[in-house]
Amino acid sequence: MISFSYIHNENKYTEELIKLLNSQWPRSEYSRKASIEKSNDNFPFYLIMKLKNEELIGEETEEVIGCLTVSTILNNYNDSNVSLLLENVLIKSKYRGKGYGKLIMTEGHKIMKKKGYKISYLSTNDQKEFYKTFGYIECDPISTSNFSGSSINKEKNEDNIDDSEKISNLLRIFGGNSKLKKTNTNLVWMKLNLE
Repeated sequence: MISFSYIHNENKYTEELIKLLNSQWPRSEYSRKASIEKSNDNFPFYLIMKLKNEELIGEETEEVIGCLTVSTILNNYNDSNVSLLLENVLIKSKYRGKGYGKLIMTEGHKIMKKKGYKISYLSTNDQKEFYKTFGYIECDPISTSNFSGSSINKEKNEDNIDDSEKISNLLRIFGGNSKLKKTNTNLVWMKLNLE
């Protein structure tokens, strides 16, 4: 049986969520925990998907098999009051290809609509076709996420250092993947009208 909840309502799953996220996108445990602790009923929030597992013994009979993060968008000029950013969409590897990704995406969209938001943005390296099945279309990059602190704006700042270099430096400090390139040429931004 599948169930969904916000991580801040079920803190006992924090370590499991950290392991799941780090299995795909390695970061320091401290950085992950600090990000997860920001989750709240409004935004940003981590939605976790749990599966009742008959093989587990003891109090915990559910395991976290998926997650996603939703945050507000700060600097998108056209639709900043109605837009959200969807990030960290992930299903545990042994459960992929079984429809769980569609379930958590559907639940995430339902929450966004219930809260009155009209547009969802996301970026992807390799799941463009999956997101198209929900109606996402390619769009120009957005500039800032309140949740992750990521900045995609490619303009030079006063110190003549582009934002991707700043992000790269932060990832090295906080345990990010040192093999990441400054600019990801495979990154595609997508947008969905939730109405």
